[in-house]
Parts: sequence; structure tokens; C-alpha cells
Amino acid sequence: MKTMLLICLLFSFPVAAADQLEIIKIGHPTLRAEAREVPLASFEDPKFQKLIDDMILTMDRARGVGLAAPQVNQSIRLFVMKSGARVPLTIVVNPRVEYVNEAGQSWSTEGCLSIPGSSLRVKRYRKIRMSYFDRSGQFVTGEFSGFGAIIAQHEYDHLNGVLITDLVEQLRAVMNTSGYTDAPLM
Repeated sequence: MKTMLLICLLFSFPVAAADQLEIIKIGHPTLRAEAREVPLASFEDPKFQKLIDDMILTMDRARGVGLAAPQVNQSIRLFVMKSGARVPLTIVVNPRVEYVNEAGQSWSTEGCLSIPGSSLRVKRYRKIRMSYFDRSGQFVTGEFSGFGAIIAQHEYDHLNGVLITDLVEQLRAVMNTSGYTDAPLM
């Protein structure tokens, strides 16, 4: 009986559904600002947890593989990333990135949810080490390589006010006026 009462109580509290957020576009000042650290006390705040859920939903609906908080007009050091089996859903708060020079760099063709309709070719490190907090406030350190490293670097740049347009060594962008691009959107 007590178990049934507990189950009923658990399911009687309203759960905040995720909402799709507006993705701001190039030219918005938040995209150029250096994002501020998230205080550790925020991890227990339901509003912070809802923002994470909202960002995941927004990224998924936009068919992106990554989304940084500044892209949804929240100037905090938070991003989410996911790309099928290659890159599991990862919530990254207050990251620190170390670029692994020994692994070298390679060219990456990237799209950006804040720069619709364009694909830009930029150089990225093939491997990075990143330390960060997950959504529960646990400290995580890991290595990312391949596509995961590309997504993490792209989103990390957003936290520092850097857009892929800043990294283009080759000033030729592949533009598609229909707003569709074959490059992964981040």
C-alpha cells in the first residue's frame, strides 16, 4: 500500500515539458560575448535543468549535432552535443579544453545553426582533452577525437564568442540560398 501511495505521489507532480528555444543568428551581440561560468549551485536549480532539456529539444528539432547556450541567447558556459552512435548525448558545463598537437589538425566542413544556409571549411584539432561538469555537477575528464572533437571545438568556440566565420582561412564559403546545407549543423 505504501509503495502504491509513493508511486502515485511521484507521478502526481507536474513535470516541466521541454520547450523549443529561439536560435539567435549571426550579428546578435550574445554570439560575440565571452560566456560566464555557471555557478555550481545552479546545477540543483530546476530552471537550469530545464534549460538543458530545452537545448536538447531545440538541437534535435533543428537537426543539429551541437548547440551552445549563447546560441539561445544565454551567455553561460554550457553546450550539448549528440550525433547518433558516434557521439552520445553529452552535456558540457564550464569546459576547459586542451588541444592535442601531436594528433595534428585536419579540415572540417561545418554548418552552424546561427549561420543558416552556409557551410564553411575550417581547421580543427583531430583530438582534444576536455574537462567539464555534466548536468548533475559531476566533474568529467575525457578525450574526444574525430567528429566528437570537431563538435566540441565548434561549441567551445561559441562559449568564447568565436564563430566559424572567424576561423575561415579560405574566404570562399559554399552558400545555398534555399537555407539547406550538407554540413553538420552545430
